[in-house]
Amino acid sequence: MANIVLISLYDRNAYAQRLMSANLKKHGHRCHLVFLKRYETDWSYQLQLDEGEYPWMGVNEEGRVFKYASNSRISARELELLTELIERLKPDFIGMTVNTPLRVQNRKVTQCLKDRFNIPVVWGGYDPTVNPRQCLDLCDYVCIGEGDETILELARCADERRDFDEVCNLAYRRRDGHVVMNPRAPVEQNIDVYPWRDDSPEDKYFIDDDRLIEHYPVVNDRPPGSYQTMSARGCPYQCSYCCEATLKELYSGEKFLRRRSPEDMVEELAQAKRRLQLNHIRFEDEIFGIHLGWLKRFLPLYRERIGLPFDAYLYPSPQIEEILTVLKEMGLAFCCLGLESGSERINKKVFERVYNRELFLKTVRVCKELDIPFYTDVITYNPYEDEEDLRKTLDVLLDMRGGYTMCINKLFVLPGTKMAEQMAKDGRTLQLGPERERLFNFYCRLFWLASYSPHARPLVRLLQAAPGLRRRPELINPKRLKPWVASGFGYSWLKAHTPPPLKRGLKKLGLGPRGGAPVPAGGRTLAQEKNPDPACR
Repeated sequence: MANIVLISLYDRNAYAQRLMSANLKKHGHRCHLVFLKRYETDWSYQLQLDEGEYPWMGVNEEGRVFKYASNSRISARELELLTELIERLKPDFIGMTVNTPLRVQNRKVTQCLKDRFNIPVVWGGYDPTVNPRQCLDLCDYVCIGEGDETILELARCADERRDFDEVCNLAYRRRDGHVVMNPRAPVEQNIDVYPWRDDSPEDKYFIDDDRLIEHYPVVNDRPPGSYQTMSARGCPYQCSYCCEATLKELYSGEKFLRRRSPEDMVEELAQAKRRLQLNHIRFEDEIFGIHLGWLKRFLPLYRERIGLPFDAYLYPSPQIEEILTVLKEMGLAFCCLGLESGSERINKKVFERVYNRELFLKTVRVCKELDIPFYTDVITYNPYEDEEDLRKTLDVLLDMRGGYTMCINKLFVLPGTKMAEQMAKDGRTLQLGPERERLFNFYCRLFWLASYSPHARPLVRLLQAAPGLRRRPELINPKRLKPWVASGFGYSWLKAHTPPPLKRGLKKLGLGPRGGAPVPAGGRTLAQEKNPDPACR
């Protein structure tokens, strides 16, 4: 039977590769998983980019722009350990999952392998799917789309000493330079047929800190006892900036959103719970719990056999109140609600998202009523975004009335997405210029303040109206103001201690502890500020 090595960079969860490893072993092949470096959670403020780098960047609570997970470099010794391991394992081929942000690191590792061995290197993942020709400059074959059946066929070919040139979903470059794109196989509709992820330490290796650890037992990059899995593949939506929309288009005419049966899902979790001593589950579905009927079948099984707290990504729907009630009963401990933008124009015209402001705020209210902690994602530094759009995002964040955490992300445009194509067509780039950069940074700092407390509104509106702060947003440090804002001290103290003559004077200017500050043209009126959206009261 075939002997395969799969390499995962900066990802010990490696969900897709663990699924493939389990599938290969089920069919009698041997599969080794090599985890090269751990995922670093430290932020980096060194914003100079390597050639070809696609950084995922955000804005922290101090208002500083940073790079997420700025992973440490792969050392010469670590590459040497990898090549020594490959020499010892003698695989028939090597597989690597390549994500766009890690393209530079994957290129370095692949070049090292190609310099030392005459072993086929196959790239899979989003980047090879949308950029096969560019990726074929660096590897021998790329897998386009889902690779569950492709890797099995590759293993059969290796076992029978046949070449890979006719394997479905593969692309390769001939000697004459012509790129061959093989036919695409349909996706498997019944994903229960695939075995669960391979979490055994057998044939697992970890290289980091200039050391090699064999028989490696760690199953992800989260705290011990945490387990990551998925109940479905695909996404019901087609956001223009997201790779899921591109993959969905690749499989146009087929049902791309596929869900495992509740029985199969619970059986996986039950076995993992016994084997790994779990205390927490994280569902990595694009949107978990969107199908209420499935949830109602899953609930009694999960509660009886698993009974562990879990996290999930959610999205507002007309049934969100019932969905959240069921999830709370199951053990939902934390969730993500992606706002992205409070502007209907940006959401619908630019991001092509399904967005309903009232429904989003209702979802926030229900989470608070059910005591479900949550965070929200915001995407900004968007070349299509103007100040009116930023104001609308701020309005929604204020109407959420604090008590949530947040991730503010700079727009990250993957090549091959609808967003990337539209920006190229419109001549737009992510280089915004100093003045626009200051404007976005100014609003990001206000976004953070809005998240801290239901009493943040007066301070936020006061700062929003100060022209000097727009020119120097660095003067606002949300993290330093957080204890004061979160406690509500400023609101109650101002209300109690502002002398009546001063209150009257401030009121004439539109300021003061009750009304906030005058809002720039296009913003909300003071009457609206005194009566925030009832959904989040």
